[in-house]
Amino acid sequence: MERVKGLKGSETEQNLLKAFSVEAQMRNKYDLCRMIAEKDGYDYIAKFFQDVTNNRKEHAKLWYKWLHNGEFPNTLYVLKQITSDRYTSLINQYESYAETAHKEGYNHIADLFKHICLVERENLEKFKKLICRLQDDHIIPDKDGNYKWECSVCGANFVQHEIPDYCPLCLNEEVFFFKRPFEN
Repeated sequence: MERVKGLKGSETEQNLLKAFSVEAQMRNKYDLCRMIAEKDGYDYIAKFFQDVTNNRKEHAKLWYKWLHNGEFPNTLYVLKQITSDRYTSLINQYESYAETAHKEGYNHIADLFKHICLVERENLEKFKKLICRLQDDHIIPDKDGNYKWECSVCGANFVQHEIPDYCPLCLNEEVFFFKRPFEN
């Protein structure tokens, strides 16, 4: 695939961003239409919507690759991109939407926005933890193949081969473990 130089800041870059956004939005819309057609018993229409949904995905992939110089970026890059200020502004947007819906008397919709906002905050924290996990991949085990794990809840450190299912100190199962280097 041809490499693109100087795309950053160009009108073509803006058009690629818009095209990607439109394809993603249409893909979701057509997928919802597929579900409606299935519910109504129109399998042949649902199949058509599925085909169009797949087309939208492929189009979005093209635009995404061109936005990244003709190649898909690595996982660490995309996680860092996701956790950028744009994600925080999305959360703030939902909070603003909730306030507006509440002012206009749409309390149920306001509650939905607030709930989704909480989900997005939790997702943001999970994305950040995944970044830590990928950055921890360079840590070398000891001579026996064990790693030093640190509980994100209580800070306990312990050594074992595989990532723990729960923290042996605080007994928390809903925990993230950091892989830490051994002291020399």
